[in-house]
Formats: sequence, C-alpha cells, structure tokens
Amino acid sequence: MARPGKSNQETGPEARLLRSRRLGRIFTLDSRRRLSHEYLVVCGYKGLSRVLGRIPPSCATIPAYVSGLAVFLLSPNKRQIVRDNLARPSGRRMGWWESNKLALRGYFSYSRYWVEALGLTQLSRRELSARMSFNGFENVFTALGQGKGVIFTTPHLGNWDFGAAWLASSGHPITAVMEELEPRELYDWFSSHRITFGVRVIPASASAFGELAKTLARNEVVALVADRDIVSSGVKVPFFGEAASVPQGVALLSLRTGAPIIPAAVYMLPGGGHYAIAMEPIRYTRTGLLRDDVAELTGLLVSRFESLIRAAPTQWHLFQPNWPSQMENGDSGSTI
Repeated sequence: MARPGKSNQETGPEARLLRSRRLGRIFTLDSRRRLSHEYLVVCGYKGLSRVLGRIPPSCATIPAYVSGLAVFLLSPNKRQIVRDNLARPSGRRMGWWESNKLALRGYFSYSRYWVEALGLTQLSRRELSARMSFNGFENVFTALGQGKGVIFTTPHLGNWDFGAAWLASSGHPITAVMEELEPRELYDWFSSHRITFGVRVIPASASAFGELAKTLARNEVVALVADRDIVSSGVKVPFFGEAASVPQGVALLSLRTGAPIIPAAVYMLPGGGHYAIAMEPIRYTRTGLLRDDVAELTGLLVSRFESLIRAAPTQWHLFQPNWPSQMENGDSGSTI
C-alpha cells in the first residue's frame, strides 16, 4: 500500500528502480573519483600542507632528512646525475665518497624545500619576517623607483617560495610563472596554494609573456626561476665550464620592457632560518640585433647564477641532465 501523500507513480516498482539506478551512478562516479590517481595525489598534497605547516621550524628537518634519505637510496640512476651536477660548481673532480656525500646533502636540501614550501600557508607575516634576514634589499627599492617593475630571477636554489612569500607579505605584489602540471587539479591546487601567501601564478604558455609585461608596466615584481630550459627554446651559454641551454625569457622580457633584472637567492639556514641576497641589477645597453643581445644578456645572468650557486652548491636543486655531455652519456631526464 502506498504511503499517504505519495502517488503510486512515485512509489511504484519503476520509480524505485529509477532511484536505485541514479544512486548507483552517483556512487560509481564518486568511487571512481575518490579512487582515481589524480584525486589521491591532490589530497596527499593538501594533507601534507596542513600537517607540515604545524611543525615547528626546529623540527622541520626531521621529515626532510627522512624523506631525502629514502629518495636518495631508492634512486641510484638519479644519484649519478645529482653527483655530477653538484660537483660542477667546485670545478674539480671528486671521489666516490665525497660526491655521494654532496649528493645526499642535496637530497636533504630539496626535501627541506618541499617541507617548508608546502607549509607556507600556515605562517603569519610575523613568522615569515622572524625567519628571514636579507642583504641588498636596497637594490629592490632603487629598481622600483624607475617605475618599470623588477624582474627577480633565481636558479633552483634554496627556497625561492619562502622568499616570495616574505616579499609579498611586505606589500610587494608578485607574479610568477609555473609550468603546467598533470593532473590539472594539481596545477590548480599549487596555484591557489601560492595565491594564499601572496603570489599570483600564471601558466607557462604563449600568453605568459604579455601577462608579465603588463605586470611590469604596473611597476610590480615578476619572479622567475630561470636556470633550466624546460621547453627547449633557450640559448646556449657557458654554464660551469660547458655550454648549456638556458631560458631566454628573462633577458627578452627585460629588453622589451626596460625592467631591471635582479639576480637573487634565498638560502636555507640551520634551525629554519633563511638568508636572502638581492644582487645589484644587471646593467645592459642594446647593441644591435635582438637575438644577439638576448644571448649576451643571458650569459651575464648565468655568470651571476654561478656565483650564487657556488655559495651553497648543495642547495642547488637540479635533478635532471642539463649539459650535452650528460645527454650523450645516456643519463635519464626523468624527474623525481
């Protein structure tokens, strides 16, 4: 017998079957979503961000050491690349023990970068300032006084995310470029994560150059990590004794907009502290063909990168082949 207030059409066998099918579709879709690799990856990053943000700075090295050691031991092919990359700043050949010790410290450093970067949204402006010291910040004010914005650029060195968060919290809007990640949900999460601590992210696409030019026209800061040619469209310049392809976007953006380039680095110190260096702006006068100027200016920039990297080679996060000799030797280009 039908319940009072409901028609046979709503409670009959066909209606129950239709509701059952709808619930089945909803449950199946939800299960697939929850069990999908993409969904689990994004949830993992979100969970780590919440947990790591609550770890005191003095204890943050513990998960960094544990994860760094694990990846170091489980990636023998990658270790060879890291050993070679980190030995180049020294300019000398190293023995097996010395080069592996250097590589292990590089893994620890990279792990600490991730531990800190994922927990940044939990830090207040006061906490960021308490953990940051700097040198050369007057160069930033001088450059912004020209009214053409500033191009901050750094190699994959130290913790550039911490420096960007600190600078943004000080009242200087920052725009950065980030390579598009797969799955798309992961890219969206990283974008929103960086927006939370004051960094606007735009994807590394054909429209990125125009967006960066508009940012500089507003006399704001553009931050670019520019020591690795991801899209194979850079220029070849000497880099630690061997020609390597380096992104040309920083030089091209500066030449087209007139914005000064400030090479910078944010080194990680013991106990959770950081030390930022903002070098003097690179001064360059156009000489002729744009392509030649881009190559020469990129070479000047790379020479500044070399000096920044030599100051702390184990904090240089370069885990991929970067020189032609490595490609010829068959080193893998996969990332960790």
